[in-house]
Amino acid sequence: MPYQFTAGDIKSIAKRIGLQQINSKKWNGIDINGNFLQTYIHDHGDGISILPGTAKQQAKQMGFKDLEDMHDSLINTKRKR
Repeated sequence: MPYQFTAGDIKSIAKRIGLQQINSKKWNGIDINGNFLQTYIHDHGDGISILPGTAKQQAKQMGFKDLEDMHDSLINTKRKR
């Protein structure tokens, strides 16, 4: 099942897992295991769709297993990681 993410979705996931915006595109942080995480979010508006390949790369950079794991994190608001 293909998952569709928007820039707003990616930003909310990044904030939820503890990443902080460093500049207009770069987000950095440390996860609960002490691993450094970094991703780039090219924000053209919160409602703009992200291409599946870009979303897959961002999921990997944020420490998720795959797009399904990242989508589950977006849907389940109580889940931190």
